[in-house]
Amino acid sequence: MRKRIQDPRKFNFSDFYCTKCANKSIPIIRIQGKERESGHLKKLYCIHCQHETNMCEIRNGVGQYNLEDFWIEYNYGNFDNDGNRIIPWKQFVADIKNKMEQEEDKNK
Repeated sequence: MRKRIQDPRKFNFSDFYCTKCANKSIPIIRIQGKERESGHLKKLYCIHCQHETNMCEIRNGVGQYNLEDFWIEYNYGNFDNDGNRIIPWKQFVADIKNKMEQEEDKNK
């Protein structure tokens, strides 16, 4: 039995960013309804740093987690050497906000 060809309008692209080198990797096509949430970590081969690492999935314009969130998480060091999150995203954001408020209080 042959597989039917899928309607191309039922596919979405997800961009992946390396948690080690922060470079954008090759996008992956996801079938509508079977997508992962934005911010999902997937182990893939990075063409830039030449290692198999966790990649952070960014879905264009969909979900609460976007590219800016990835950069915040990357720059503040929320990924360990294996590319896993040290602290879950929502807790990480709350911790960063608390630290910023404490610094503002010290500066006043």
